[in-house]
Amino acid sequence: MNIKKWISVTIFSLLLVAILGVLLRYKIAFSLPIVNQKYLQHSHSHFAMNGWLTQILMILLSYSVSKVIGANHFKKYNFILFANLLVSYGMVVSFLFQGYGGISILFSTLSILVFYFFGIQLWRDMNKSLLKLSGFIWFKAAIVFGILSSFGVGMLAYLMVTKNISINMQQATTYFYLHFQYNGWLIFACLGLLINLLTDRNIIIRNIKKFYWLYTGACVPAYFLSTLWLPMPTWLYVVVVISAITLLLGWIWFILQLLKQLPSFFHEIPDIAKWLLALSSLAFTIKVALQAGSTIPSINNMAFGYRPIVIGYLHLVFLGVITLFILGYMFYTGYLKSTKTLQIGIVFFITGIIMNELALMTQGITAMRYYNVPFISEVLLGVTSLMLLGVIIMNAGISKKSNHN
Repeated sequence: MNIKKWISVTIFSLLLVAILGVLLRYKIAFSLPIVNQKYLQHSHSHFAMNGWLTQILMILLSYSVSKVIGANHFKKYNFILFANLLVSYGMVVSFLFQGYGGISILFSTLSILVFYFFGIQLWRDMNKSLLKLSGFIWFKAAIVFGILSSFGVGMLAYLMVTKNISINMQQATTYFYLHFQYNGWLIFACLGLLINLLTDRNIIIRNIKKFYWLYTGACVPAYFLSTLWLPMPTWLYVVVVISAITLLLGWIWFILQLLKQLPSFFHEIPDIAKWLLALSSLAFTIKVALQAGSTIPSINNMAFGYRPIVIGYLHLVFLGVITLFILGYMFYTGYLKSTKTLQIGIVFFITGIIMNELALMTQGITAMRYYNVPFISEVLLGVTSLMLLGVIIMNAGISKKSNHN
């Protein structure tokens, strides 16, 4: 399949993610006895990570590298992409019916092996490419962090199978996986794609390699931002604070450099791409600011002590930062064409994301004062349904265009 067909297939996977999200919210707000909530949660989160985010980034990274090697080189990735799609759908079904069990763990293990195979293939292609794109080093870091995150999955699966009741160990392992996924694999892959866009426009960001090394170096100790609730030596806490400040100041520096050349970067691209990339940048700014703020122990304890705030933060990253960037990137590059139907779907989707974040933060902040917001579960169901509606319209727009072609 070519890249546009792969994108259509993967946007459909985003639709399934949204459906599972609505079912989760419906079960919380009302009764749905036939569905196990924990199983549904595992199915939703694993498929969102592997069937949507990892799948689409595999497509975009492999195509970005293939373009500089040869016209037909991208076809060599079809097997890997099909394999990842297959194990992703295997996970969504198996987790839904058995949670962490033999079949779901098998599919999870296969997804890790597929990622390893993808990483090795992409790394080899980048090395043999005569033209070395600026984003290649970011892609390589993304692969390393993606592999590192898989160690967390292995440990978590082991804890589940052995029925280890250590809550601290389970949480620390979960955050290890999540950190090196969203702060490592996903963020570095997106930054690599962004750097390549800048290169295509002949936009030069001075000292970009220093920015890369600062971000790469800060990523590892930044994991401990998620475990500040555990006993920690003073020297490690200082390193964690420095890494958080480095990530915040580094991003501010990068944005200020980019703003100087924004007219060139936004020249003759669809308005929808501009809005999506701008909103993604704003969401990332909020993310790194929250990270820096979380180094204050009292704030960290409050944040990680209230589930709505944790869920809101993860949605901010996965939806607000990464998903909006991916959509903006695809409109920027022309892989998605800016049609009226797609624009309407995007507007509904973005509105749902913003309202979801506001509702979750309101729920978390009021919970700190031991106050339950009336009908908050119904509100969250409504805004999740709004996101689902947006994705349905997006899929309809893509399908309509494909039929016309």
